[in-house]
Amino acid sequence: MQRPFWHFIQSTRPMAAGVAVASLLALSGCGSTDPTLYSLAPVPAAQAGLVGTGMPAVIEVRTPGVSPSLDRQSIVGVQDDYSVTPSAGAAWSEPLAPMLGHVLATDLQQRLPGVSVFAQNDATSAPAQGFVEVEITRFARDATGIVHLAGSLSVHRAGDPEHALSVPLALTATPAGSGMRAMVASLSQLTGQVADMAAARLAALPPAPQPALHK
Repeated sequence: MQRPFWHFIQSTRPMAAGVAVASLLALSGCGSTDPTLYSLAPVPAAQAGLVGTGMPAVIEVRTPGVSPSLDRQSIVGVQDDYSVTPSAGAAWSEPLAPMLGHVLATDLQQRLPGVSVFAQNDATSAPAQGFVEVEITRFARDATGIVHLAGSLSVHRAGDPEHALSVPLALTATPAGSGMRAMVASLSQLTGQVADMAAARLAALPPAPQPALHK
């Protein structure tokens, strides 16, 4: 028996309502915004470092160790003693550890003319004669707006880790503004200061051990 036309209209109302809800959800999804991506940038050296005769000719910057609380796509905007607060709508353009390693290698290359500097895992045919290792435990603002880079820095010759020169890192900078771009700029400046410290310690390494002479 053929159903009345009014029954057909009633049966299609739930379907039409579902389509309308799905359309609204799709439109709301289209209105969502992707996070703004930020990158660290090399900072030019005020003056080139002095490269002594004992400086390793080829230096590898090891991929920095980054605290798990910082090792995330969302940028940590505030890092205090008891809290870590990611910034909504702001993310790193690539994983933080390798990005930091490449920027540090570029900074160090600018400070050591005539020396070959590369980041770990970069394609190179020359074996490293010296290493730069960095551990990062703090890399964000505090509650007052001051930007911090904390951790440790170590340099040593290849095959001679027992004579490594190590120093704790506790660097701060006052950003030019309150926005994320200003914070990332300050973190880039502090990374350049780490390169300054690494260059000085590489120049202060003890002489390379001489091979034993066989009688």
